[in-house]
Amino acid sequence: MGNRKTFNDFNQKTPSKDDFLIGYDKPEPGGEKKFKLSDLRNYVKTNDIVKIPKSGKLPILDPEDPAVIGGELIDEGLKPDVPFLSGKVFHITTQTHALIELPKLEKEQSVTCIVTNMTDHKRVELKTENKEPALNARGVQQYSSGLSDATTVTYLKKKFDTAIFYHEDGKWYGYGDLDGPSSLHIKNQTTDYVFSLEDEDRIIHFKHEAEGVKIHLPDPKKNGLKSGTQFFVHNISTNWIEFKVDTGVNFHARAKFLRRKYDDAVVYTDGLDWFATGDLS
Repeated sequence: MGNRKTFNDFNQKTPSKDDFLIGYDKPEPGGEKKFKLSDLRNYVKTNDIVKIPKSGKLPILDPEDPAVIGGELIDEGLKPDVPFLSGKVFHITTQTHALIELPKLEKEQSVTCIVTNMTDHKRVELKTENKEPALNARGVQQYSSGLSDATTVTYLKKKFDTAIFYHEDGKWYGYGDLDGPSSLHIKNQTTDYVFSLEDEDRIIHFKHEAEGVKIHLPDPKKNGLKSGTQFFVHNISTNWIEFKVDTGVNFHARAKFLRRKYDDAVVYTDGLDWFATGDLS
């Protein structure tokens, strides 16, 4: 046994799937067995679920660790190399809307965690710490909800909505069932406008003061706009709005102007031309 080697005897930092692990079914010579690491995957606990019953910051330190009091280590020398949240599945179980913060980590720390909305369809807001780089994820926007106090947040809005978050090079990223504060997003516009896919399904409120504005609808085929791409226009001003299209693209509508205050229109493409219906004149 004295000639046995461990991972510490090699230069590699992590084991590979083709390595073997020596285990014992009897505490005596001859009782050892050799297991391929890849064959042990079904014996390893893969889900580590942590319930979060109230708003707060995802924990960097294990809240059950006796060396952690009030979220702080009693001895900095006990600080773990890997943050507690790494690899965890967080179930948000609050009775009301919740605000969950992704904590500030060291720039070189690369971690991943999962957050699931387990509430009764209460909204779970997610953000980074104040004064830290905003979360890079779908639905992130400036919004004042009463919980987040006018900051950049994204949401898990329904029960069982789930997102994966990962930290890389000092920034947090997220993907999954994330969305903005509501299903209908409003964008304010005061000048001429060119449609982009960023504004698909949005309502564009035109609030121009001095004179009319033009909405440019680009060539759907050249810009990869698929059939069914749409957005909404609402004229909040007392001035006109005119629709313009690229040469060779048709605009199928009764007219091309929204002339009066509160005129509105639905605008969409079939992948080749543009169509509009509403208060056009």
